[in-house]
Amino acid sequence: MTAFGSKPADLAMPAALFFDVDGTLVWHDPDAATGENIVSNPPSAEVYKAFHALADNGHKAFICTGRPLSLVAQDLLDLKPAGLISGAGATIVIDGKIVYQNGIARELLDQTLKVVFEAGAGVMYEGASLCVSLVPAGVPYDDFPGVATVHTVEDFYALAGDEVFDKISFMNSEVPALRSAWDFLGKHYTICDLGVGVGEMSVIGTDKGSGIHHALEALAKLDGTDAAADAAYRTFAFGDSENDLPMMRVVDHPVAMGNALDSVKQAASYVTASVQEDGVPAALRHFGLI
Repeated sequence: MTAFGSKPADLAMPAALFFDVDGTLVWHDPDAATGENIVSNPPSAEVYKAFHALADNGHKAFICTGRPLSLVAQDLLDLKPAGLISGAGATIVIDGKIVYQNGIARELLDQTLKVVFEAGAGVMYEGASLCVSLVPAGVPYDDFPGVATVHTVEDFYALAGDEVFDKISFMNSEVPALRSAWDFLGKHYTICDLGVGVGEMSVIGTDKGSGIHHALEALAKLDGTDAAADAAYRTFAFGDSENDLPMMRVVDHPVAMGNALDSVKQAASYVTASVQEDGVPAALRHFGLI
C-alpha cells in the first residue's frame, strides 16, 4: 500500500515515530504465558540497528506502549528512544523525566476496585512505579512475574499507597466475570483487545493518540519552537492491536504490522511484514528513513 498523510514523504524533513511494543517491536511466543513474553522477549538485533540508525539520521523514535513505565524493561530502554509514552498514553517520559501524567482519578479507582472485585474478576492495576494484581480468593489467576498479587481490597490499598494507576489489564479468561460490570466500565473506560489473549481498560480520553499529542507538545518546548512539533516532523505510528488505533488516526503515516488485527490493517496506509519477519525495519527502509 502507498502511504498517505498530510505531509509528503520529504526525506529532508525529520520524522517523529511512535512504536507499539508487544506484537510490533517484540514478538510474543504463543505457547508462553503473557507475563513471560513481556519479561523475557527483547527486540531483535535488526530492530536495535534500526533504532540507532533513526537517531543517526536525525529522527525522533518514541516507544508508545500499553505497558506501564514500571514494566518497560531494560532491553527496550537499550533502544535509546527519544522518549516513552507508557500506560497507553497516561505517562510520558522524555530525557529520563516524566513530562506528562494523567492516570485514573482516585474516586474512579475506588469505584472500579469495588465493582470489579464484586464481579469476581482478577485484574492488574498498572502504575508508573508499581503494578498490583487484585484477585478475589478462589479465582484462578496466573501471577505476573515481578507483580504482587493481593486478594482483598484492603490489602490492595495497603500495598498501593498513593500510587496513581495508568490503566487496568486483564486476561481474556476474565471477560465473562467482567461482563456484569460492563455498563459501569464502559461509561468510564475505553476497553481494548490487545490481540495476545489480553485486554486493557484506559480512562476515556487517555489513549496512545492523546499521548502522541502531549509528547509532540513536550518535544516542541524542548526544541524551543513556538510552532507545534507536528508541524516540524513527519509523523509515523506502528502497531498491531486495538489500542494502537487512536495513534493511527493522529499521524501522517499509520503503519500496521503483518500480524496486526484486521481493524488495524484497515486503518493503516501501509502494511509491513510481521514482527517475526522484522516488519519495523522493513517499513523504515520502505519510507527511506534508514
